[in-house]
Amino acid sequence: MLTIKTPYQYINEPGATLHAGQYIDDLKIGRHPLIIAGKSAAQALGSGFFSSLVKHGIHQAANETFYGYPSQRQFDFYASKAKENGADFIIGIGGGRVLDTAKATADILGLPVVTVPTVAATCAAWAAVTIQYDDKGSYVRSRFNAKAPYLVIADPKIIFTAPERYLFSGVVDTFAKFYEVRPTYEQHPDDVPLALALEASKIAFRNLEVNTFNAVKEAHKGIFGQAARDVIDAIIYLAGFAGSFKGDHAHYSFAHPFYHSSTRLIHTNIKLHGEKVAFGIITQLILEKKSDYEIKEALRIFNKYGAAFTLSDFALEKNQDEDLTFLKKDITHEFPYVPYTAGEIKSALLKADTITKDFLAEEKK
Repeated sequence: MLTIKTPYQYINEPGATLHAGQYIDDLKIGRHPLIIAGKSAAQALGSGFFSSLVKHGIHQAANETFYGYPSQRQFDFYASKAKENGADFIIGIGGGRVLDTAKATADILGLPVVTVPTVAATCAAWAAVTIQYDDKGSYVRSRFNAKAPYLVIADPKIIFTAPERYLFSGVVDTFAKFYEVRPTYEQHPDDVPLALALEASKIAFRNLEVNTFNAVKEAHKGIFGQAARDVIDAIIYLAGFAGSFKGDHAHYSFAHPFYHSSTRLIHTNIKLHGEKVAFGIITQLILEKKSDYEIKEALRIFNKYGAAFTLSDFALEKNQDEDLTFLKKDITHEFPYVPYTAGEIKSALLKADTITKDFLAEEKK
């Protein structure tokens, strides 16, 4: 069975947030939103976004500031706030944690959700899934929502003024779409959803390599043109599109299971989602027995975005044996579709560390 969940409308234009009210009004989404926003995200939008809502007769049922992680406690809290205040749709403003919380809240209530990403660190603005954590930041599950966000409003002027670290994390996380779809496609080359996902991930990969640094350079000059739009499209739209197809085959991937399990070692959460995924990809390539050339090429690409990491970068060197033992057991237990043994996983993690150290040492010469 093939399932595709995509937003009804996706907008990516400089100044788009200043016309949010018009977009929402045109789509007849609702009149009284519960707004869930990170404090810095709301400040980044400024008053123009909120003035646009009022101009088009959209009045906040409530405006709640988000802190922490997308946990069940958070979902229940915001759902109760929406009910208390008579909200007829949800708006999420911020990074992946805020957007995931807004999506889950809307899903619980059966309401539409509008996502307004203020960073492009993941495809969370698009995806019909919430990565659920506990209140300390440990992964709980991937919570599949009935629908994708109804409307996505991406504004390059906002996204490209966020710290570059978040953008680069999103770039590497998007690269991962190609590496993670490919092994499943190699097992099932006649699977049309997989072929579509692979092609979308290839286009995203190519667009990011061509445009990212040009977009950053232009943004520093106050220019938010086609390069910026192409980068945001790749991270949010194309990566989200690639993940929208759910067919009959679980992906034979390792990088995201590694990320999810690593969050249960709280001390590793000094790194962003995409930064952890980068190390997971190098480990996955080793598990797949890819050539040294391909592994080093991936490291070369990741390094351009500050994402060639060793175990010490994730604070895994102090209790290395204990932590890696936990990871190998947790991954094999929680993600049975990962086709590797616990022993193979631990060996590959150590080899990824060694190869990356050697690569970085060569780069310094």
